[in-house]
Amino acid sequence: MNALRHIPTTRLEAFSDGVIAIIITVMVFDLKLPEITPGSTVGYELSKLAPRFISYTASFLMLSIMWVSHHQLFHPIKRADGKLLWFSIHPLFWMSTVPFGTSFLGANLSLWQTAFGYSIIFFMIALSFTMLRNYALKCNLLHDHIDKQVLIRIQIKNQAALLIYLVAAGTSIFFVYLSLALFLVVPTLYFITEKISHINAITP
Repeated sequence: MNALRHIPTTRLEAFSDGVIAIIITVMVFDLKLPEITPGSTVGYELSKLAPRFISYTASFLMLSIMWVSHHQLFHPIKRADGKLLWFSIHPLFWMSTVPFGTSFLGANLSLWQTAFGYSIIFFMIALSFTMLRNYALKCNLLHDHIDKQVLIRIQIKNQAALLIYLVAAGTSIFFVYLSLALFLVVPTLYFITEKISHINAITP
């Protein structure tokens, strides 16, 4: 058990990188052009793939943001312990369900159940990231030089994403497309806050 008290984070990051890469790769397999039948055209068949391509693009963007967030989360962690190993696997479980949610959404874009399920998947991913970060803070696993204000900004961003996903899930029951539009708020929020943080970092 003593060996589990001082575990380097590099293996955790490498494992997570591999899993996320596989998840993104699996998603693209759903984009298959059907056989072109007589009387049909390539353009028409491609247009039928539009909902699947939209759902794939949205999921790709969200997973990319989460990969960056995962890197930002582990960068300040100086060491891992046994519990952190399981806390780090928790987000990967929910992320592994993204290809299913993406395929379900792409095939049934107008059904509220698909938007609801899609929202819940990303809500659980965000929640598991929050649990992981809170555990690292609680158990003092971070480097001493880490700026606390940076951690506060990240926590606020996580809480905002959790709220957006929850609202999207509730909205999907009544307004499916509004629910899906709410997903655009998360990457917008992410890129705006990242840009502000970058400007503040270079401002004397």
